[in-house]
Amino acid sequence: MRPLLNFNNKNIIVAGVGGIGQATVLELASMGANIIMIDANEQALNETIFKLGQGKHSTHICDFSKVDTIEPLIKNIVKESGAIDAFVYCVGIGAVRPLKLSKYEFMRTVMDINFFSFIEMIRCISLKGNYNPKETNIVGISAIGAFLGNSTKTAYCASKGAMNAAVRCLAKELAPKNIRINTVAPGVTDTPMARASEDYGSESEEYKSILQRQYLGICSPNDITNAVVFLLSNMSNKITGSCLSVDGGKLSS
Repeated sequence: MRPLLNFNNKNIIVAGVGGIGQATVLELASMGANIIMIDANEQALNETIFKLGQGKHSTHICDFSKVDTIEPLIKNIVKESGAIDAFVYCVGIGAVRPLKLSKYEFMRTVMDINFFSFIEMIRCISLKGNYNPKETNIVGISAIGAFLGNSTKTAYCASKGAMNAAVRCLAKELAPKNIRINTVAPGVTDTPMARASEDYGSESEEYKSILQRQYLGICSPNDITNAVVFLLSNMSNKITGSCLSVDGGKLSS
């Protein structure tokens, strides 16, 4: 194992264990990390920890639409597992609605899950005693939607744009604590959530339409995980406040 990619005995929180989150959990665990998994879906947590097998791993249930539950959760995690070395936020809902149906309650729910809970978890993790003062790294999963607008996606794109903007500010504020923070913006990625709304068959119109712009092809969860691992590692020790696009070329077309 390359020394710069050594996560042995690191306590890493991964929030959201869906397609990208689960791939991230499995990869980091294979590199020796102790994974602390958080998700609203108990079945997803059980399936993921089963795949991990033995190790100092744990699961916690959290409804990310209830931001006020996060602080006691983080306190409990630190009490059980010790200070946090890294944090990956893979939580998000891709709810879409036209403007006439995008009332405050809907917009607030999307922002609570995709953005406000992300910020609250960082706030709690970065409190004295909760993080490794020698080095702590944070990565949030943003989206290409932060840069490319589309009708009916106002709430989703705004939440991901807010994440990127906040990280640029947080990078400066957290640097004195030896905390680096970045985001990864995936292009169209083959996850269970995406497959529920898209037809990725090679002959489908959706697939052909995607490849007109995302010309390197649809991303796999592991493509995104590779970027996350890089940003968590010492290979990126001078990168903070940045957004790394893993989009199959979409932003260049």
